[in-house]
Amino acid sequence: KRGECMAQPKKKTSVGGTIVCIALAAAVIVGIYMSVTRNKQKNAIEADANVTEATTLIARDLDKDYPATVREVMKYYCRITKCLYSDGVSESELTKLTDKLRALYTDELLEKNDRTEMIGLIKTEIKNYEKAGTKIQSYNVAESGEITYYRNETPQRAVINIYFTLKQEKDSSFERAYEEFVLVQDDDARWKIMGWRLSEGQ
Repeated sequence: KRGECMAQPKKKTSVGGTIVCIALAAAVIVGIYMSVTRNKQKNAIEADANVTEATTLIARDLDKDYPATVREVMKYYCRITKCLYSDGVSESELTKLTDKLRALYTDELLEKNDRTEMIGLIKTEIKNYEKAGTKIQSYNVAESGEITYYRNETPQRAVINIYFTLKQEKDSSFERAYEEFVLVQDDDARWKIMGWRLSEGQ
């Protein structure tokens, strides 16, 4: 009987200890889950913060996702140009963005613009912009109905007008730089930039 009386409290203690252990384990699991969730949220926020216009433009695979129309080609071109001259890109980003620009050029235009020289020229122009306190505030690409097509030519040719709005930081004034671009279709029906010139504002 004495042994039986001693056994009962031990059972109660064992059950109570088990309950406490389960509760502690549950608390640990919940704590780990919350910690992992917080880390995931933090990483997601940091990842979003690292997604800049430059990284977005660079990430586009032009072999699989080349702009489908003349206007889309020029919109992509303008986005890259604005990013280069106004977003304070790193040297690595500058090189990669220049390569994206070159991917929009015809073979003939590429031959006339050596890659190394083009990168050097862009670096110089960026420094000049910074020295003058000039930034590209925005850009405008002509609407589809305003593009002139020469479909009877081989290759097909298109002429489109764009302009950049430049902001002068010293006096917050604005001016526009108008340009006229000529694009032709390559053998894969992709519109490529053949050349451009400064134009009069419309």
